[in-house]
Amino acid sequence: MVNLTIDGRAIQAEEGITILKAAQAHGISIPFLCYHPAIKAIGSCRICVVEVKPGPPRPSPACTTKVAEGMEVTTNSERIQNIRRELVKFMLVNHPLDCPWCDKGGECELQNLTHELGVAEVDYEAVRKPINNDFDSMLIERYNTRCVTCGRCVHVCQERVGASAINFENRAYFTDLGSGQQPLNCEFCGTCIEVCPVGALINKLFKYSARCWEMTGTRTICQFCGGGCDYMVDVKDGKVLRVRRDEENPLLCLRGRFGFGVLDAPERLKTPLIKKGGQFVEASWDDALEFAAQGLMQVMAKSGPSAIYGVGSPRATNESNYLFQKFFRVVLGTNQIDNPARYNYLKALEGIAQVFGMPEVAGVNPEPLKFPKPFHSSLTLEEGAKGKGFPFVLGDSGTLKAADVVLVIGADVTPEMPPYGWQLMEALQNENFRLIVANPRKTKYDRYAHAKLRYKPGTERALLNGLMEAILDEKSGHTPYLEAAGFEEFTESLRQTPMKDVKEMTGVMVGDIREAAKILANAQAPAIIFGNDLLAQASGKENAIAVANLFLLIGQPGNPGSGLYPIAEKNNTHGVCDMGVLPNMLPGYQPLAAGSPFGKLWNKTLNITPGFTLEEALSRVESNAVTAPQAFYIMGGDLVRQAPNSKRVLSILQKAKFMVVQGAFMTEVAKLADVILPVNIHAEVNGTYTNTDGRLGQLKAAVGGNGAKPGWQIIAALSRKLDYPMEYYSAEDIFKEMSGGVSLYAGIKDGYRWPCPTIAAQIKGNFVPVSIAAEIPGEGPFTLIVGKSAGHSGSYTTWAQGPMTIMGSQVLKINPEDAGGLDIAEGDEVTVQSAQGSIAVKASLNQAMPPGVVFLADHFTDPMANTVTLNSNLCRVTIQKG
Repeated sequence: MVNLTIDGRAIQAEEGITILKAAQAHGISIPFLCYHPAIKAIGSCRICVVEVKPGPPRPSPACTTKVAEGMEVTTNSERIQNIRRELVKFMLVNHPLDCPWCDKGGECELQNLTHELGVAEVDYEAVRKPINNDFDSMLIERYNTRCVTCGRCVHVCQERVGASAINFENRAYFTDLGSGQQPLNCEFCGTCIEVCPVGALINKLFKYSARCWEMTGTRTICQFCGGGCDYMVDVKDGKVLRVRRDEENPLLCLRGRFGFGVLDAPERLKTPLIKKGGQFVEASWDDALEFAAQGLMQVMAKSGPSAIYGVGSPRATNESNYLFQKFFRVVLGTNQIDNPARYNYLKALEGIAQVFGMPEVAGVNPEPLKFPKPFHSSLTLEEGAKGKGFPFVLGDSGTLKAADVVLVIGADVTPEMPPYGWQLMEALQNENFRLIVANPRKTKYDRYAHAKLRYKPGTERALLNGLMEAILDEKSGHTPYLEAAGFEEFTESLRQTPMKDVKEMTGVMVGDIREAAKILANAQAPAIIFGNDLLAQASGKENAIAVANLFLLIGQPGNPGSGLYPIAEKNNTHGVCDMGVLPNMLPGYQPLAAGSPFGKLWNKTLNITPGFTLEEALSRVESNAVTAPQAFYIMGGDLVRQAPNSKRVLSILQKAKFMVVQGAFMTEVAKLADVILPVNIHAEVNGTYTNTDGRLGQLKAAVGGNGAKPGWQIIAALSRKLDYPMEYYSAEDIFKEMSGGVSLYAGIKDGYRWPCPTIAAQIKGNFVPVSIAAEIPGEGPFTLIVGKSAGHSGSYTTWAQGPMTIMGSQVLKINPEDAGGLDIAEGDEVTVQSAQGSIAVKASLNQAMPPGVVFLADHFTDPMANTVTLNSNLCRVTIQKG
């Protein structure tokens, strides 16, 4: 510690920190304008200058000057105050008097600083700067006349977002805020708006909506990707007007900052609907629930409870999903449930479990707490609690930046999981950090990668095996850091495929594989991020096993940052699996067994016959099997749009004798329903989510439901109609019951990751060889990848103004050379054809696409990308103009 005095007050501060941070830590106020805790100190505004002894005669900026032993700091002498006033006057010379209508009014740092310093007039004159305001950019307005050239937006865009979309133009007095082009063409994350101290950058969706003091803020969790970002929702007159984050972490993505429009979308379903004569008619809640109950009972009376199939929701809370699976297991008495994570994220969990085992926790107090705090687990841990299984190798996104090597494979981080990207940008500040990016397409993080592996689509397993073989070559005698079974046999299986064959299969040069392997072999805290491109394949589970094998070979999960980071597509994709919305597992990944604690909790003898997976259920309906489901209860989502081979899924669901849909929008699935029960979303919701790496986040409702109801209330009301009432007063009551039966949740609360960090991990694995043969269905000269695009999250964001402003329709991304060979120009309509069907779509020429590979996003209805897929996100297609 360093001893110093600030304004005569003796304090101690950590060595290496700045005067400003030391002062803040001790409640001493030093004004500033360019400093921001989310970025490196800039030192441009000089508002934070202080007098330092011993030191130079001129004042020093507190934000960049580090503390030293015996230092004497004066922060508010008359000399210092006069300097600050003069500096503010210089800023005000060209600053327009827009305060009455500027959206920053009331929270403008320049306005506050002017008032604090008592600057009553500006006695300077200067040549007016040219006005270069930008009203044309989407979502963001820029006012160069209001800019104080602090540099915050430039630095946060470069250092934290990694977009480098905003820069300063010109020099000295005529320095101006620019982007090299107008309008802006960036990620539209809006972080620049968040950090701007004045009104130079404005949120178009918020413009002229309210003053800051007129709004009420509520902290909740973002409802889009699996990142679990917490933010404040600002509300006026029952309407969400904007969202914002804390000063320490202002980062949000496009959909997070601008996607709240889903709440008030004109297409929102707010009244229950019953289908009569092929048309939907509005109904009361009681009539709709009675209609739903009668329809389900008729199917059960004729075909038994197993004839009803339930599909949970990765958008719904943990509490709603828990009650949903309980409804099926207790009220109906069947395990016929699954969830859409079956098509991607669940493959990751199952693959990792093949290598590291299912979760087990020992040392849980058998007596749950009677009165736990809200959203705290009712189970506590005894001293010396131990655990093992796949949850213990899942990485913590909060420490990802501490990894010394990160391999990103089969994932486009920016559209799939922006928070991982922000962690990578922080990690890149460490000169010893190394990033390896492996993807068929060029992604944003290629520009930062120390090694790039551009492989053929579908050859991930061959590439991973090649990397493991090269690691063993690089590090002779290497053995896994973790306890690992089957190592020698696995090593032998790797040697059966020579590196030249790996090159032939993947298209990656052997030298590039060895370069990446050398980096991985020497890592002390390696992390592996993998996502939709890898998991949504028909062989996604096998791909995940190969990833887990690599981590078993080199992983050191005891070191901060080291872990496996599968990407969960939606806000509660992880949670819907945790809650047991699975045909073969109870909450907490417990096996279906008569001795399960849930039998006691529910006072019910459990049916331990596993149900069908979602794909098995669809296949049985398709083939008219005797055991096929006759009715569906679908909780949100749009299977027709999301699942491969959309036409097939649509035709299967059309066969259902009865269908209940609990959702917020008239999706392609909702159109097939017999009854629709409108559900609360976004800032209308109380409860919890579990993010992609197992962190519990609490939602707090900021606005009313506007006619819709919370998901758990709908399920509970339906249970009463079926004469098996499940009575709960709140989401907290449901969480208390759930956590009392899930040992994995012992000791956790809002903001904690499960398993609780106090559990001693006993990690061991078993190498599992997998076939490396690549199989892409169909015929044609092009390989189509169906994946994620920046700004969207499933089909959910297609109902929101913000994301749709940036990407409002489907396009086919194609390499310019491929397009030239087909005489296709930018914006031309093309036909994409496969054995499953064809779609017409406009072409977008994109250098990120390698020759022979094209891309469609899976978010849109017209056209639906999965119209042309079979059983995977990859398929062979032909493309022709027109």
